[in-house]
Parts: sequence; C-alpha cells; structure tokens
Amino acid sequence: MSSDVRKLVSQREAAFQLSTSERTLARLRATGVLPIGRCWQRKNPTNKNSHCLYNLEACIEVLSGQSKAAEIEQDLLSQSRVQELEEG
Repeated sequence: MSSDVRKLVSQREAAFQLSTSERTLARLRATGVLPIGRCWQRKNPTNKNSHCLYNLEACIEVLSGQSKAAEIEQDLLSQSRVQELEEG
C-alpha cells in the first residue's frame, strides 16, 4: 500500500478535530487559507455543491503555520513599539 494515501474526513469530523465550526472551515476554504487539493476536496469533484472532505494532517500543518506567522508578527510589532518608546 502506498504511503501517500491521505485520510479524508467529513466536514463535521474535521470541525470537531480542529476545534472549530463547520462555518469557519467553509470560510477558510473560501478565502484560500485551506488550499483545495492539499487540505480539502469535494466528494464528487464535478458537483460544486458536493460535500467536502478534509485532510486533517494538511489542515493542521497549514493552520499551525498561520498561527506561527501571526505570533511572529505580534512579536515584531511589540519589539518595534518598545524601540519607538525608547527613542521617543
């Protein structure tokens, strides 16, 4: 069996596992935060109203990266504020 076989779960299961709502998952899909093909796919790709299936590992990887980037950004903003106060 191939090692690149991905485990896909329903939107409800993904929302539960990721501690978020199904609506938030839909929003993350719509905004492109969760890329199609990597994090999710349609059960029936030819039907745009088909249920979505999620690759939890990829979703966690993407969302962890988003979280880490936001944390780094906050750290940099804090450092620049401290420098401004010291200079001012």
